[in-house]
Amino acid sequence: MLLINRREALAGAAGALVISGVLGRMVRAEEGVAGGVPVTAWVRVSPDNSITLIASQSEMGQGTSTTLAAILADELYLPFQQVGIEFAPFDPVYRDPVYQWMFTGNSQSVSSFYDVMRKMGAAAREMLVQAASLHLQVPAAELTCSGGSVRHASTDRSVTFGRAAAVASRLPVPKNPKLRTDSSLDGNAVPRWDIPSKVDGTAKFGIDVVVPGMLVAAVRRAPRFGAHLAKYDAAVLQSKPGVVRVVPLPDGIVVVAGTYWQARRALDSADLTWSDEGSAFSCGDDLAPVFAEKLASGPFFSHLKKGIGADPASTRHTATYQIPFQAHATMEPMNCTAHVADGRCEIWAPTQGVEMAQTVATQVTGLPTDKILIHRTLIGGGFGRRLLADFIKQALVVAMAVKVPVKVIWSREEDFGHDFYRPGMLHTISGSLGAQGQLTELSHRVVSPSYMLYIFPRAMFPNVKDWTDPAAPPPNIDTMAVEGLVDVPYDIPNQSVEQHRLELDVPVSVWRTTGHGPNNFVLESFIDELAVAAHADAVAFRRSLLSKDARALKVLNLVADKSGWGTPTGPNVGRGIAIARAFGGIIAQVVELSVSGSDIKLHRVVAVVDAGRTLDPGIAESNILAGIVWGISAMKTSVTFDNGRAVQSNFDSFDPAHLWETPRCEVHFIESGAKLGGMGELGPVPLHAAVCNAIYAAIGTRVRRLPLSLSGLRFV
Repeated sequence: MLLINRREALAGAAGALVISGVLGRMVRAEEGVAGGVPVTAWVRVSPDNSITLIASQSEMGQGTSTTLAAILADELYLPFQQVGIEFAPFDPVYRDPVYQWMFTGNSQSVSSFYDVMRKMGAAAREMLVQAASLHLQVPAAELTCSGGSVRHASTDRSVTFGRAAAVASRLPVPKNPKLRTDSSLDGNAVPRWDIPSKVDGTAKFGIDVVVPGMLVAAVRRAPRFGAHLAKYDAAVLQSKPGVVRVVPLPDGIVVVAGTYWQARRALDSADLTWSDEGSAFSCGDDLAPVFAEKLASGPFFSHLKKGIGADPASTRHTATYQIPFQAHATMEPMNCTAHVADGRCEIWAPTQGVEMAQTVATQVTGLPTDKILIHRTLIGGGFGRRLLADFIKQALVVAMAVKVPVKVIWSREEDFGHDFYRPGMLHTISGSLGAQGQLTELSHRVVSPSYMLYIFPRAMFPNVKDWTDPAAPPPNIDTMAVEGLVDVPYDIPNQSVEQHRLELDVPVSVWRTTGHGPNNFVLESFIDELAVAAHADAVAFRRSLLSKDARALKVLNLVADKSGWGTPTGPNVGRGIAIARAFGGIIAQVVELSVSGSDIKLHRVVAVVDAGRTLDPGIAESNILAGIVWGISAMKTSVTFDNGRAVQSNFDSFDPAHLWETPRCEVHFIESGAKLGGMGELGPVPLHAAVCNAIYAAIGTRVRRLPLSLSGLRFV
């Protein structure tokens, strides 16, 4: 009897084709997985001919799982409506082929896995056809696939995928499967698999997980970073209704009960005394008191040095910009369910970072990888927060203490108070204009904490002895802080980009748009300032800088045309433009707004996007539109700190965009045929600069600091 081992791989140009099994164990082809036969690691076929596509990427509303599954189904000649989707457990097979890490983020799921999905679908098709050929005793070349069956036209006989799967799974995986040349996937929307369940309420997010015998826990951690729980009465807490166990943490306490509200009420009534130690960090919306000294003195690490510098005869302009700390503010509260017993560990979590979660689970439980199983759920907002595994570690600690399944749920206050915030950033940027108003030099200095430190900690870089020495920076640790600055779309002969990595005792990490969004606000706002100084139209000034980039120039020209750039506006009405190259794509936006006193009314946002190809226009448009709304929220909100504590604790003090504040939006796509880029994080990138440039066009006020409230402005 043939045994199939998932680890047997055949290398491909964009990834690997792998015979499937489960978590590395040996699986008999007849046994299958969850009632079906795994043909490849990505395709499972059941005897009733139901077909399941395995999704490597997490679904948090961006539609990635639908698009990737549709690509795979297309190679199998399967209507998308005919297949189911399940999330893959951790396995190296499902790692991102670019980063060799299993995660969802950086807006690259489709671009990374497009070729992998095509090859895996084509490989499964060829294996099923070969199995049908053996069954029907006809040459494989005479067979075709359609609707879940393999058909022999001349004899009008067919074999279902379900019947062929067991034999197919024993066959060798084709090294170079023949891809479809008649695909109709590009530009054709498919129904998103996650929407019906979200509409009718049957969708399962992490917070919806129910496991037999499960308890529920609430958590309270020290409000001050670095403090610990100095005193509490465990007996009193234990006596509260429904409370089963009290589990101490290094910086807090978890109450486990029959229901969440029993645990929460017990915590709310508890007399908790916190230590006086910990962070003294204080920082309001104005970052200058904390950041400005380093902006003046450094030391700085050079990320880019191009040309010979500014011409002494040119006119030099300088400005300082700042971007605040931000919370992720995911709509689904942080949560995780875990069960550790009998030498096994199971985790149910809304996670973007499957591999990080697996690593943490191994460290916490001491169990080998093949004894740990992660069940991924739908994610009610990720934005980078759920790439980290702190909330999973916490649930594991509690599960090991209570010996039964337990779901740990954070309150909104816990979420705001113990986020891994987007770093605050302070920029100074200088540009030189020649005699004809041309931009000849651009210099940029950034002061920012590290985005990546909590994902790739210091222990991964043992050769770095002095983390304050700019000559020995951690490899790649701060490249996010200068994203979009070292690779501007413009042709500028002299450029420099330097960064000081600010060490703070506040946890910070990746946040939607990573460094592209904050940096584009600075770059594109300043390009507008230079256009004004050169007495040039904002679009015409950018055109002169994009003369060598036909792709970006086409995006710029189309957004100007679609927005009516240059047509008259009313009093106190302005249009602002910004363009960005980010996540493998190019996006430009024009914002039209009006200002009355301190009130800003957004009227219209026009976006043009070139991400190479638009596989699914519906999903692509929804990503850009949602990103615009997200970007509006980020202009209103921020997180500030007082003596080591986050000041904002809930949506009453962190106010995202409301329906009445959102403008009319339209999105246009350019099919350039360039390499696939991402959509999920692209939408918000140029919005802040476009809005602030429109404010200047309307009333002559230049906004260099966010949130907008720092300038006395607000959306209405």
